[in-house]
Amino acid sequence: MTQDHTLLIRNAMVLTLNATDEVHQQADILVRDGEISAIGKIPEETVPLATRVIDASGMLAAPGLVNAHMHSQSGTMSGFGDRLSHPAFMWLTQAHTSRRTPDEIRLAVLLCATQMLQSGTTAAIDHFPGQRFSLADMDAVMSAWAETGMRVMLGMRFFDGEFGDIVPPGAGLSPELSAAARSVDILKPHPLSALKEQMPEIVGRWHGHAGRLSVCPAPSNPDRCSDTALIYCAELAEAHNLAIHTHLLETRSQADIAARRYGSTTVAHLVDLGILSGRWSCAHSIWLTDADIELMALYRAIAVHNPESNARIGSGRMRTPDMLRAGVPIALGTDGSGANDNLVMHEAMRAAATLHRADLPDRRHWVSARDALRMATEGGARAMQHERRSGQIAPGFRADLCLYRLDAPWWKPVNDPASQLVFAETGASVACVLVDGNVLVEGGRVTAFDAEGALAEVEGMVASLRRRNADLFAVADAIAEALT
Repeated sequence: MTQDHTLLIRNAMVLTLNATDEVHQQADILVRDGEISAIGKIPEETVPLATRVIDASGMLAAPGLVNAHMHSQSGTMSGFGDRLSHPAFMWLTQAHTSRRTPDEIRLAVLLCATQMLQSGTTAAIDHFPGQRFSLADMDAVMSAWAETGMRVMLGMRFFDGEFGDIVPPGAGLSPELSAAARSVDILKPHPLSALKEQMPEIVGRWHGHAGRLSVCPAPSNPDRCSDTALIYCAELAEAHNLAIHTHLLETRSQADIAARRYGSTTVAHLVDLGILSGRWSCAHSIWLTDADIELMALYRAIAVHNPESNARIGSGRMRTPDMLRAGVPIALGTDGSGANDNLVMHEAMRAAATLHRADLPDRRHWVSARDALRMATEGGARAMQHERRSGQIAPGFRADLCLYRLDAPWWKPVNDPASQLVFAETGASVACVLVDGNVLVEGGRVTAFDAEGALAEVEGMVASLRRRNADLFAVADAIAEALT
């Protein structure tokens, strides 16, 4: 990793995404100690003082993208399980991701980081893992993210209740298969007493590490957790100024469970508990009522849109136009590779902008390219509690940015850089990526770590895991077949 204390980027077109949406046709960007110091024409006498100068002629500088919901444990699952129901998908995901060694956790992180960096993503929220975790698991995943140089918030994912939505009542499982599902150790609840020991320890070890890494409590889904655990998450977040990350109402089944359990909606229940706030970022947020949307807006809770994964597994569509009009803060994510197949935020932005257009005759209600781009930058920064520090190219912001080559056919000519980033770019034009002013990608290749070496080990890792988890695959395959 290149440590650039004073870095000068020269002659770039600059898409600032600042408060006035300013675009510089040609400008320099001066970075000091990881922070953007100045934008514009930098005096010649400054050049010899720079640790490094990058000639960005013929390139667009844009804020790095923020993937506000992904799962590193699913990084090896691209292309698996087409046309599965959500319960079947979840069971097979458990088989694919359980019982990993620290080195396997690291390889999955490096696989995800390589894909995100090479397509212009500088920051991510990793909702990890899918099962009960140990301190060793969390040390492994955070050490790996530290190695990548990216800005990452780890959501300490847990459930201390039952996964009732993936073996729904009346699913028609045989008594034998139901017993097998109950016996699988990977879905045993995480005791709250253990969480109260582990979470503060993880916060102490990793929150704020290198100025780029953070952690937060992350219920797998509020409906899979006790009220006591949810209140503990809020108390822990308040005590240490942490975010809270969760899945929220991804499926109709989860909405039905909430109605039976609470006699209201999940969002209303979080309000009743006195814990909903702007600390919460809520992945999916699909099955919300009008009243839920009003509550999300009122409490400034962030909805994290995952348009591709929701479409891929048929769970529904977030009501993005309604939520924008109501003032709900929105971030954008890809979800894990098992549900979306890649972690390319350009595809997620395009999907977010186009998803509802055919349903809305009034084009004023369409999600615009700039709406989608701000979800993927400013919205993600808000979810990571990094608002006003990333998501823009502006003085005082961290130098988390990406340089795109403008020689690709979809950039000829440059008509509107924001629209072309959303509708035309695929991530293929990424030339250089910086986080905190450190160069992580150069010439389109990851330079922060040995990406090629990590990718070479992935297939062997997966083969070993399949052998080790043969018993889990047997149960998951049987449930998937029964729920088809």
